[in-house]
Amino acid sequence: MIDSTSDTTFVCCVESGWLETQTLRMVESLRRWGGQFAQSPVVAVTPRFGPPLAAKTRRAFDALNVEHYRFHADNQYAWKSFLNKHYAMAAVEDRCSTEFMAWLDSDLLILDEPSQLVLTNSEDFAACAPDKNIGTAGSNDPFDPYWQAACHAVGLTVEELPWITTERDKARIRLYWNSGVFVYRRATHFSQHHLDTTLRLLNAHIASEHAGLYFTQHTLGMTMVQQGLRWRSLPHSHNYGMGTKTYPQWYDAETLRTTKVLHYHDAMWMPFWETLLTCLEATHPDVAEWLAPLGALKNEAPPLWKVVSKGLV
Repeated sequence: MIDSTSDTTFVCCVESGWLETQTLRMVESLRRWGGQFAQSPVVAVTPRFGPPLAAKTRRAFDALNVEHYRFHADNQYAWKSFLNKHYAMAAVEDRCSTEFMAWLDSDLLILDEPSQLVLTNSEDFAACAPDKNIGTAGSNDPFDPYWQAACHAVGLTVEELPWITTERDKARIRLYWNSGVFVYRRATHFSQHHLDTTLRLLNAHIASEHAGLYFTQHTLGMTMVQQGLRWRSLPHSHNYGMGTKTYPQWYDAETLRTTKVLHYHDAMWMPFWETLLTCLEATHPDVAEWLAPLGALKNEAPPLWKVVSKGLV
């Protein structure tokens, strides 16, 4: 049972290999620059079978006051790694006592206090819509048929999803959150509903040549609408994406300078590592100074565990 004087429990996933290093860096950045959230309870969840975490990871979790919770979810879609977050959040929802719960992807860095994660008395949920991605801008959008089918599969119509404007590309789309960062009021039992909604969609076996096979991120907004939750959109500063695919088109130093939560995707791996470090040196020198000696991400798991983990992806 997790208990704390903090109002928010943060949840993430961890598994043997490169995810261990990512998760540790994310949590340490929260402890260093999280402000009012710096000492919040953190639960790192391993919801499926796999190799054990390294001893140094377990020691680091102890030093960072992170609870590692391992269980084997009864998941018929275990090959769908993104579903791990759904099972992890639903499991922790029943174990913690804080008023709020927040999810953090492991490929995040907290650069400054993410104050917008604080929900007011009139709010139940908050997430960010950074870009259009596979969202639908209406009936003429190539992704719209998929959204129509996906909504129907979970008992909604696409017209029930409110219009929003994305943070980065200022596109007008039907509600579609990025699931890398979100926070909600625990009493709503949102995570269990989210898991149920996502499984319902997966069981419908809907695929799209545009959206791909068994995409699940869009169920975040669908579940929120189903429950009638009171919501607020997080600003771009709380989920600023910076990866090798988006850097040339979207990188902006002034935007990064005001960023609180960096979603770096693949940017901490070679050969992009030096570019990321240079950008942070110019905008968040204290974060860059901490990161520099840690080096680029790499998979430090023993060879045997790398083979086993590869079979789980």
